[in-house]
Amino acid sequence: MFRHLHRLESITIHNPTHEVFAKYFTSRAPLLKRMALCERAEREPHDLAFPFSGSLPFLEELQIREWRDIEWKEVQFGQLRVVDIGFCGSLDISLILHLIQENQHLEILRLDSILFTSSTSFTQSNTPVVLSHLKALTLSKLAFANPSKVHSHHPTLHILRHIRFPSCTKFAIHTSIESEPTVDHTDLRSVLPSPLDILAHPSLNNPQTSQTRRGYLTAAFSDHGLSITVDEEPGCEFEYEVRLNNTPRSITRRWLKSALEDRPGVTLQRFKLHVFIEEYSHMDDIVAFQGSKAVTRLSVGISAEHLREEVERRLLQILATPCSSASGTTVMVFPGLLEVEFEGWDGRGGAVLEMIRNRFGTPGVEALRPDVITINYTYWSQDVQWDSLDDIRELIGFKAIHFGAIDRWPSWPARSGSPESWWPPSDEGQDDNWGVVSEDGWNWD
Repeated sequence: MFRHLHRLESITIHNPTHEVFAKYFTSRAPLLKRMALCERAEREPHDLAFPFSGSLPFLEELQIREWRDIEWKEVQFGQLRVVDIGFCGSLDISLILHLIQENQHLEILRLDSILFTSSTSFTQSNTPVVLSHLKALTLSKLAFANPSKVHSHHPTLHILRHIRFPSCTKFAIHTSIESEPTVDHTDLRSVLPSPLDILAHPSLNNPQTSQTRRGYLTAAFSDHGLSITVDEEPGCEFEYEVRLNNTPRSITRRWLKSALEDRPGVTLQRFKLHVFIEEYSHMDDIVAFQGSKAVTRLSVGISAEHLREEVERRLLQILATPCSSASGTTVMVFPGLLEVEFEGWDGRGGAVLEMIRNRFGTPGVEALRPDVITINYTYWSQDVQWDSLDDIRELIGFKAIHFGAIDRWPSWPARSGSPESWWPPSDEGQDDNWGVVSEDGWNWD
């Protein structure tokens, strides 16, 4: 095979010794289109030259995984469509920026778990590179080895400032910006696409049926940061995921609120909002979106015991508060709300029923009336009075109210503070022991 390297179009090189690499992979391979470099674990005092003398004019796909100490100088690409680099260290970020500059037909760019170095050539271009063909972009867990020596502490933000691209079918950003003092919500808006961009992507349109598939947004606020995902309906392939760890909630909240501003031809129809409250000011995350008709599901978790009663009372008050809509009519806050989940609550059912009575029974106030009102608790105290249930049953416009205990919430923050433990609550793990009050009366299933 080695005698025919000059004819190869695809190759994978896995953990070669320095001797093997120098003997077989330094000659030219002018026809090579796809190359993967995997798991070079050998600890040697010197770097490896880039395979095939770095002259790969027709290379279209490059994948590098766990490959250490590679010399990128004088590497020549020009036809790359796919770049996938992960779990590498000592990689100069200016080389990545140069690679992007020289390959503006990129369709897939994935950079994951890379410890970058910076050189004297690390500069911010005044003119961003336009990647008009980009279909998928992933920038995850990128960091500088010596962030104090560069003017931008976060390579993710620097790369995003360096490029411009259309709405991608797959977009994922995982980063932490706690040490970037200059970042604010307007800066995030300038580099991060809005979730509405993916919802407006042409891939969601079906030209044969003239129907538009719908995606729904999930946003979770916690002290670890903000997690945003756009999930898809069956048969649709796209992705939007942003995780901003250790970022002030005031910044992420203002960015998301501005990113979701209405724009012509794009309407957010389903929005699941999760808020984990560890201090009273975190209620601002709820208030900021209370006017959105798109919020169909609200999940609220409380970790601070001394705030529990005050936060519970305030939230129930908010949910039964009228406000003016854009059209001038009087509506309840969260006018499209279908489901509420309370995590870490004591289960004061009587207060919840009072909220339901006020939300759906206030004359002259519009509120969406779902067929079934669902209230999920972590702990259900069953302190519901029968006469309260009779009053609720008389409200028209819904068939049943479901009260139930959330059996497990694996997605809220763990006490250990693990950054991977705070993702939005899922639909799984709800207790089957539901209390139901319906047109036929009260019963326990």
